[in-house]
Amino acid sequence: MIDILLATYNGEKFIDKQLKSLLTQGRDELDDDLRLVIRDDGSTDNTVNIIKKRLEYYRAKREDPMEVHIIEDDNNTGSPSANFMKLLTVSKADYIMFSDQDDMWYRRKTEETYRKMKKLERIYGTDKPLMVHSDLSLMDENGKKITESFYEYQNLPKKDKLSSLMIQNTVTGCTVMMNRAAADLVSQAPASEMLLMYDHYAAILVAATGHIGFVDDPLIRYRQHSGNQVGAHAAGSKDEYKMRFNMGRDKFLKDMDLSYRQVGFILKRYGDLIKKTKGEEVYEMMKEYSNLVMAGKIEKIEFFQKYGVYKNGAIKKMVQMIWC
Repeated sequence: MIDILLATYNGEKFIDKQLKSLLTQGRDELDDDLRLVIRDDGSTDNTVNIIKKRLEYYRAKREDPMEVHIIEDDNNTGSPSANFMKLLTVSKADYIMFSDQDDMWYRRKTEETYRKMKKLERIYGTDKPLMVHSDLSLMDENGKKITESFYEYQNLPKKDKLSSLMIQNTVTGCTVMMNRAAADLVSQAPASEMLLMYDHYAAILVAATGHIGFVDDPLIRYRQHSGNQVGAHAAGSKDEYKMRFNMGRDKFLKDMDLSYRQVGFILKRYGDLIKKTKGEEVYEMMKEYSNLVMAGKIEKIEFFQKYGVYKNGAIKKMVQMIWC
């Protein structure tokens, strides 16, 4: 079974289009059944009614409809990470995918991601924590395409190194598929330890205990609007310079502090497994990184240089070295 985990909250403006894209995912090349699992986080708008109407229409029109399960839970978790973690603990599928409420998936997304996952399993086995993610297109709030490739737009690396992931997440949760081994690991952690969103935490954890694969193809259209922050400005543009300046050193240091602490949480919970799978050297690098929460600027710079731990791109790296 492959579960698409859809977390919703006050998403009436875009949820219908996203639902249509999820319910029409290609399934011909899948060896497993595909199911959609939805949990609403206590919406106060018309989100739930729109979902129910779309599902009623879908089931009436399709001869072989996808199985859809709605979790009836009025408890508001207060964060997307907590909502996704509730979904993750419910799902027992062999593979899970995360879906935001305001994007649009290309019809080929599930099949191409699944194909890459199967390739990783043939290399590393099914008992290793595995994650697959992909490139994504960006669109504005009105659906107008901003760029075809988020990775080219942000000049991001397409190889996922643990040393880079610790300091900067390049894995977007709405493009991710995890196997059961990875899902079981991630589900052990509470959302409160995911200080920089669930996808960042999960990417570091899987990189430190298993393997990550990348599909170099935009498989979703990510909606960029006032309610999110991913991919706001092209790398190296005047807008990025302005954003970094306006963000300020205090915000930068706060995010870095959360980054150090997040790795510390991962080590506390999974340290023995990390040493067993990746070795003492990787464990010590992560430990030194987590300890930077108490370090001065010189010690931080020495660590960054020792392990090559830098944010991607000239501007981000420069800001890191000046403001750390």
